[in-house]
Amino acid sequence: MTKRTRTAVLALAALAALALAAVATAAYTSPKLQVTYGTGNVTRVIASSAANDDSTARAAIVIPNGTSITTTAAPGTKVGTAQAQVSALALGGALLPLLGDIIVAPPGAVAPATQAQCTLGATPQLTLLLVLQAAGQTINLPAYVIPTSAAQQALGSAQLVFCLPPPDIPVAQGGATFGAKFLSADLTLNGVFGSVVQGAWVAFWTPWQAGNGQINPAGTVASPAAIAPGGLTMTGRKVRGAKRLAGRVTQAGAGVASRVSIFGAAGRATLKRIAVVSANANGTFTYAVPKRSKATTFQARVAVEGRLAPPVCSQFASLGVPCVNPTLSGFAATSRNVTLR
Repeated sequence: MTKRTRTAVLALAALAALALAAVATAAYTSPKLQVTYGTGNVTRVIASSAANDDSTARAAIVIPNGTSITTTAAPGTKVGTAQAQVSALALGGALLPLLGDIIVAPPGAVAPATQAQCTLGATPQLTLLLVLQAAGQTINLPAYVIPTSAAQQALGSAQLVFCLPPPDIPVAQGGATFGAKFLSADLTLNGVFGSVVQGAWVAFWTPWQAGNGQINPAGTVASPAAIAPGGLTMTGRKVRGAKRLAGRVTQAGAGVASRVSIFGAAGRATLKRIAVVSANANGTFTYAVPKRSKATTFQARVAVEGRLAPPVCSQFASLGVPCVNPTLSGFAATSRNVTLR
């Protein structure tokens, strides 16, 4: 072996060692959960994890107290849709989109051993099946609604549990098809979960150890998705003949920086948007109506998206696992009409 060849081999070995070390020491800090409600008993659940984090083995999402859960839909009934994205490690890390329906699992659709391993022996109140299509193949992913236990019972009486196969071992040994590593899932569920005005969905995420198909319980983290009502108020007054509007956007008693649309109309005409203003960090905004405007009736509207909310973690200090990436739900609000003549 020549000196140049030996140098190249040693360099490759060093790079391989560094790669293995990076995998072995990968973090698990990116899991995030967001939950919002829509009209007609619709619940949207968005979960995500970064590509460079450890792979997710199990996600147990505690459903907040006060949530009604409908378990009476017939097997095979479509109760929602799912969109997901995975990194296909067997295909060089290519990103694969997955799309499909969420149905009530028919009898026999989930092997008893698979169910018992994921639910830790608990009997599901409801078993859902995500029927996902990717690269010409169908991937069926079960989800179980089971009772909570231990400290989780203080958060809610039921949890929605998913279990994912390890992406870095062969399929024949229980690994994931395509070496699929979970990155994100966007689930829309119809008529399964009722809404709550205020509360929190809390996901407990547990990763796989790298390369051996073993779960890493010590790596478990929690990511809360807080639900809180939002509000929008607006008042008006005339100052030296000029019409001035002022208001505030709030959620859970705190101001929310946002973009607020101002609508106006003359008399009983249809309200039309006349301006967009910014609410500051305290949630307050103002608007001076142009003197040329003939509008006499005004209304404010706002749509606030879900967002990261670090203070939420302080409410979950007793969970016994690290709290990461807490979120606060989005909301839409409309002020009362203000009349200025």
